[in-house]
Amino acid sequence: MVNERVKFHGIIPPVVTLFHEVGEFNWEANKKLADYLISQGVNGILFMGSTGEFSSLPIEKRKKFAEEMIRHVDKRVPVLIGTGTPSPADTIELSRHAQESGADGVLVVSPFYWKFTEDQLFEYYTSIADSIDISVLIYNIPMLTGQSLSPQLIARLAESRSNIVGIKDTIESMTHIRQLITETKKVRDDFAVFAAFDDLILPGLQIGAAGAINGTSVFAPEQSVNLYNEFKNENYKKALEHHQKLVSLTSIYDFSQPLLIAIKEAVHQRVLGYDTAFISPALNLDDSIKSKVEDFISNNFEVLTK
Repeated sequence: MVNERVKFHGIIPPVVTLFHEVGEFNWEANKKLADYLISQGVNGILFMGSTGEFSSLPIEKRKKFAEEMIRHVDKRVPVLIGTGTPSPADTIELSRHAQESGADGVLVVSPFYWKFTEDQLFEYYTSIADSIDISVLIYNIPMLTGQSLSPQLIARLAESRSNIVGIKDTIESMTHIRQLITETKKVRDDFAVFAAFDDLILPGLQIGAAGAINGTSVFAPEQSVNLYNEFKNENYKKALEHHQKLVSLTSIYDFSQPLLIAIKEAVHQRVLGYDTAFISPALNLDDSIKSKVEDFISNNFEVLTK
């Protein structure tokens, strides 16, 4: 059954995936995190994104996680599933599975390892869009894929397929976000550009971005949600206050490599109140990370769960 297409907007946390020591999914923890985020007023949830460690999981486990978490969210907010792989066939398989499982859309990272021409990338994305009826969001993250997607290519894709509805732009350049908005608005008024870096949310909204899919919203959603809501309500002074607070939270990204380790630890300490396991290769081998995050939490928040 195909879901009615939703218009994605606002704050959509790219959630971490939580595990048991044996490497199996910790369903209690994953569901508790999803419930918490929904209770804080997020506008959607992304499962199996970069911070969800999609790249470390086999296809069958990605499917299993998507099925269970879509079922648990149960339409309370729109759900995006990360389905990207370097293989068009695998990406189509995962995207069709997401649709069959009840997802509202898929987030598709550009194929990594090789660099491709714009015509090749156009063919890649349109073949995925043609394989499903639900929404497709493009995922531009050149720091990990080795190739940035041009605003002209994104506008061409937006014009070509009605279900290519937006992009997550994980790039530090505000100019790139501005160019994406400018180029896509020429062909689609409804195309949604999402910032990924926390300090670009407010300036992005000011020039027409649809919202953000940002890391701190996984453990501190209220800051991003409040910023977005105050901006939409034209309370710009309050929006700026939330922006300034949000920018101060980005120091957590320097605590670990990859940064998802520190984000998970913040979820442990602030949301769950207990630890979950790390999986290879993103193992938490440095005990100092826990103490760094503990100091970070105590300096910035009240602990939510004892």
